[in-house]
Amino acid sequence: MKVIKSDSGFLAFQKIFKLLHSNQYPLVLWQNNDDGSKLVLDSFLNSFNLESAQLHFDKNSDVNEGTIYCYCEDEQFIFKTMVLSIKDGVFTAGVPLEIKLLEEPDVATIKGQVGVDLLGHWKTKRLKLDGNDGPDYIKVKSMSERSSRDQEFLNNEFDSVSLDEEEKLFADKRESPRARPKIDKWVKIKTDASEEIHFLRLFDLSRGGMGFLSMDPETFPKGSTIQVVGFEEFNLDDPLIGKVMSHRAIDESQIEFKIGIKFNEGQE
Repeated sequence: MKVIKSDSGFLAFQKIFKLLHSNQYPLVLWQNNDDGSKLVLDSFLNSFNLESAQLHFDKNSDVNEGTIYCYCEDEQFIFKTMVLSIKDGVFTAGVPLEIKLLEEPDVATIKGQVGVDLLGHWKTKRLKLDGNDGPDYIKVKSMSERSSRDQEFLNNEFDSVSLDEEEKLFADKRESPRARPKIDKWVKIKTDASEEIHFLRLFDLSRGGMGFLSMDPETFPKGSTIQVVGFEEFNLDDPLIGKVMSHRAIDESQIEFKIGIKFNEGQE
């Protein structure tokens, strides 16, 4: 059995919860009742935020606050956490201290620990946390597929910017005219080249693309893929995916450049 700790396995935790959320894997959850019986229910991960240490699950049964066990059949892992709140068809639990990746002999051990027989659920599939998953790992999501918190935030962002006079002249030349933020805003960008998160000033934004400012355009080569993972203090549950289309110096000194991004189709 491989055990991943939350204090040392942030990237692994992030990958596990992205898999759960993106693929909507069914989860088996159970709680121990005071009378010795068990409440067993099926659910899905609705959204998550590792920085606030919260997981949000669809609620389809009478879940209670307190300890809850979570088992993913598709990827064979298990963890224990605490239900923190229950509201409007969703319940919130804390991020677990550890996640156990199961090997076949572990099934009997888990049965002894939690009193639930997982043998009938056993599959040969394994969760791969090492190596490169390739370019198709991050799934492009439409707005309707996103979590409710992402939808609300992004719609507010798109609606909060206004076209300046220059853009109005060219508004009919683009499918999605770009608009400038009313105040300075910062965006969080990740490239395929590293896990580093770049905090950069947002230049313009639309549902079809965006521009941000950088003094190091070589970090964002034309044709490369970027992920928009957040804005200011807000971290998206699923990134916006885009392609670098242009570099343009914003003044004669050519110190700072606008990096033009076109979002992949299907994310409106």
